[in-house]
Amino acid sequence: MVTFYHDIEQNIDSKANPRECRKIVKEFLKLEKKYGIAVTYNVVGKIFQEQPDLIEWILQEGQEVAFHSYNHQSDWQPKYYSDEVDLCSRVSSLPRGYRSPQSQWNQDTLKTLWRKGFLWNAENDKHKEPYFIYKGLVRLPIAADDWPLQTGTMNVDEWVQQFSKLLKRRPYFAFGSHDCVTSFASRERLEAWERVLRIAVENEALLGTFSEAADLFRRAALARYYDNTAAKNWDRFNKTLYRTKRFQELIRVEAEKLNQPIVADLGSGGGLLSRHLKDIAGKTYCVGNASDMLEGIGSDSCVQACPGEAIDSNLPDNSIDLVICAHTIEHLFWPDRLADEIKRIGKIGATYFVTVSALRDTPPSGEAPPSRIGHYFTPDEVQRWASQIGPGHLIGIQYEEPEPDSPETEQRYRAMEKNPSGCVPMHWVYIGTIQKEFTAKNHRETIPLSAFDFRFPSQRYDHLKTYLENVGRRLFKAFSPDDFALFHRIWQPKTVGRN
Repeated sequence: MVTFYHDIEQNIDSKANPRECRKIVKEFLKLEKKYGIAVTYNVVGKIFQEQPDLIEWILQEGQEVAFHSYNHQSDWQPKYYSDEVDLCSRVSSLPRGYRSPQSQWNQDTLKTLWRKGFLWNAENDKHKEPYFIYKGLVRLPIAADDWPLQTGTMNVDEWVQQFSKLLKRRPYFAFGSHDCVTSFASRERLEAWERVLRIAVENEALLGTFSEAADLFRRAALARYYDNTAAKNWDRFNKTLYRTKRFQELIRVEAEKLNQPIVADLGSGGGLLSRHLKDIAGKTYCVGNASDMLEGIGSDSCVQACPGEAIDSNLPDNSIDLVICAHTIEHLFWPDRLADEIKRIGKIGATYFVTVSALRDTPPSGEAPPSRIGHYFTPDEVQRWASQIGPGHLIGIQYEEPEPDSPETEQRYRAMEKNPSGCVPMHWVYIGTIQKEFTAKNHRETIPLSAFDFRFPSQRYDHLKTYLENVGRRLFKAFSPDDFALFHRIWQPKTVGRN
C-alpha cells in the first residue's frame, strides 16, 4: 500500500519561481489523472489562503489537500510547532491532515492537531505501517521524498530505484515530491515522477491518499478490536443495559408501523438491536465488518449476517424499509458517507434510526479503538448530519451515567427523557424519514478492509504474553498480572534481538 504526496511550498523556503511551481502542480495533476492515482497535496497554509485557485485545481481533480504548516519558516524550531497548527486550522476546516516541515514535531504538535480536529499526521518515520500516535491521531509513515535530487545525493535513476526497493520491502509507505524541487529540473523530474507512478500501477500496489490510509487503518483497528475483545461478551454485557432496552423498544415501535419491513442493521455487531424483530420483519440484514460478531448471529431464514461496512453494506439500492445504525457514526472518518449509504439502500419514505454518543462535559477516554477514535456529538451536529437524509426528531436516552438499579429508578430515567431540565444525555437517538434521494458523489469508492491486512503492534506481544502467563501458572506461582504488566512496560520492541 502506497500513498503518493506532494509538499507545495513554492518559494517560501527556496529560490524557486512561484509561477513555475504553479505550472508544476498542473503537470502533477495531469500525470496522476493519466494513471488514475489519488494523491495528497500538503500545501503551506499561507499559499492555501492566498491562492484559492490553486486549491481549486487540486480539488477539481479529486485529489486531497492537507496542510504543511502555515509559514514553513526556514528556521523551523519547536516554538513554532503548535502555533502553526492553530494558524492552519483558521484557514480552512477542509484538510483533515497535517505534515510538519522537515518532519520536525513534538508532543505539543500532536496534542494541538487532535484538539483542532485533525485526524492524521504524516512524517518521516521508521514504522512500516500506520499507527495511533496520540489518542485517535493516526501517524502515517513517510519513507522518502525527492529532496536528495535537490542536494545531489541521488540522481533520478537512483531515486526511481529507491521507490522500487521500498515497494518490495515495505507493507505501507508514503513517497513524495516537492513542487519547488521539481521546478528546478522540471522535464527530468516530471519524467521520473511518471516512472514511479507507472511502477506502482504495474505492480498493482494499493494506492490511496493519506486520509484513505488513515480511514482504512481506523476501520481495521475497530474491526480487530471487536473480533478479539468484544465478540464473546458483546451480547451478554450489552443486552442488560438500560440504553439497549430503550433502543429495542423504540425500534420495535417504528417497525410495528410497517408491514413486514425489510430491515438493515448497519454496523450491527451481533444484531443485538434487530434480531428481536424477526416475528414482525420480512427480512433483517445484519451488516458488520467483525467476523466473530457476525458468527454470533447464527443462521435464520429471517435474519441474515452480511459481511460489509456501514458505509459500504453491499445491499441493493432502494430495498430497505427500516435502517438501524447504532454506535457507528461516532467512529467514522467521513460520517457523511453513512448518510449517503442510508439514502442509497433505503426507500423514499423509509424510516432510519440512528444512535449517537452525546458530547458531555467529560466524555469517556481510553486506549481501545472505540474510545480512542470516538467523536461525541452535540444536538446541532446530529441535526445537521440528519438533514442530508430527511426530517425526524431527536430523543435523549439515559441522562445519568449509572445503570438504573430498581424499577423506580428506571421509571425516573424514562421521565427524564420527556423533561431533561437542561441535562445532556449519554446518547442521542434520531428517528427520521428518508426523503432525499441518493446521488453519487465525486469521492472515490471506500477501500474495503480486505484490501490490506494491517499488522497491529499489540500482535508483537500476543504469543509472548500467552507463553509467560502459562509459565507463571505452571512454574512460578507468585507471577501475577502486575508482574507481567511491569515486564511488558520494560520490554519494548527495540530490544528484540538482544540477548
